[in-house]
Amino acid sequence: MLGVTFEPFGKDLGTVGGARDTGEKIVEEIYSYPAPKYIVYEFILLKGKGAMHSSKGTALSAEEMLNMTPPEVLRFLLMNNQPTKHLTFDSGLGLLNLVDEYDREEGVYFGKEEATKGMKDLKKTYELSQPYTIPKKIPYQLPYRHLVTLIQIGENWNDVKKILLRTKQIPKDLNKDDEKHLKQRAEHARYWLDNFAPDMVKFEVKKKLPKVNLSKEQNKFLLSLVKKLSSVDWEAEAIHNLIYDSSEKEKIQITIAFKTIYQIILGQEKGPRAGYFLSNLDKSFVLKRVKEAVK
Repeated sequence: MLGVTFEPFGKDLGTVGGARDTGEKIVEEIYSYPAPKYIVYEFILLKGKGAMHSSKGTALSAEEMLNMTPPEVLRFLLMNNQPTKHLTFDSGLGLLNLVDEYDREEGVYFGKEEATKGMKDLKKTYELSQPYTIPKKIPYQLPYRHLVTLIQIGENWNDVKKILLRTKQIPKDLNKDDEKHLKQRAEHARYWLDNFAPDMVKFEVKKKLPKVNLSKEQNKFLLSLVKKLSSVDWEAEAIHNLIYDSSEKEKIQITIAFKTIYQIILGQEKGPRAGYFLSNLDKSFVLKRVKEAVK
């Protein structure tokens, strides 16, 4: 009825007497239609759990995979591998690496980065990865890991957009297609954070100063920091250098300096890279929080 001439299927369906053999008999002997040519592909493995089996509870639904993965990136995972080799889907930190890899290949396709493999294969892989149409120009890119940080600072896309505009990470005249692309990615990242992300990448900006017991050296560090915080250019490198300068001035280990910042803002001892993290927060909020902490 559909005029199918080619059929890929998993190796479990290609066993002797299996679905392929049965379907071939039915289509040829009952419907007098030539059986489609075929290719057998390997299983998709779930990292750390092996082959996906719904009966064993080691499976992800297609809906879950699409909710956490941008559709073009999920198609890229499939198209970028030989069908006779198994795929491993990593719903943890590996997902971030997968998106990064896709973005690099997209940059190569549009001539923004140098190719590391055959351009012909890359071109075909990229084009087959697009769910609908092939973009005529490169979609606006933001590092996916950075987006994961931003959506934990802002409560919704409008908050994230305000941060991106304030920090000049996106232009004021960002077109609707690029904004739609970034917004969709933010939604995927949020679903991943809510359901699959490891705790090590999660954080919450506390609206009030967390209850923390700071040591004398931590207080000295914050006092040194707050003196220059209001005058520093509110961008990642300048903030990063100020933290190091204050740490050296008070002879406090840099690891303790970073820990102090995370404690008073996140209520935990670790967090995203401090300079980039703070630069995406409102400067007045950070200044107020540091002052509160050293009272």
